[in-house]
Order: sequence, then structure tokens, then C-alpha cells
Amino acid sequence: MKTTEDCHNIIDDYMGRIQLFYRKYEDKRPVMELSLPSLKIYAYPYSEYIKNLSERSQKMLKKEYNEAIKNNKMVVFVRDNDKRELKSSSFPIEDIDYVEY
Repeated sequence: MKTTEDCHNIIDDYMGRIQLFYRKYEDKRPVMELSLPSLKIYAYPYSEYIKNLSERSQKMLKKEYNEAIKNNKMVVFVRDNDKRELKSSSFPIEDIDYVEY
């Protein structure tokens, strides 16, 4: 994952699953994370997630998260553990039908 476009392409491939997982916890307005290479999806409370970031990244997330909430969006991070990269982007929260198992 080298560019923002690469990040978006990876997220696009898993957006359906990310949306489903977000909806499960949407009342908590989580920060979503797609972890590479495992392809696991996590929903973290904002207040917990931000604590694990550098000061610079905290400032960036605070701004992005507040803007996302105002615009009915979610913040999605892609964490590439092999390359030690973390990138984020905001995406619309889509109306979806799902069955809870």
C-alpha cells in the first residue's frame, strides 16, 4: 500500500464487510480498521483508538473523525503490519440490509 489510491482500492474490495461490521456497532460511532495481511476488520471506540496514535496522527484523526460524523461518514484505517503503514480515509455510511447471526 503505497498511495492513497492503493488504500482506497483495498478498502473498496472489503467495503461491504466493513459496512456490515460498522452497522453492528454504529451506535458507538467506531473507527474502523482493516488489518493487512490478515484482512481482519475491527471496530474500535474512537476514544480508545486515538490513544494509540502519535500526537500528529491524533490531531489528524480528531479533525477527520469530527468531519466524518458531521457528514454521516465513517473513518476507515488500513493498517499494513508488514510494511508498517497506517492510512485513513472517510467513506459514506451506506444504507444496507443485513441479517444478524
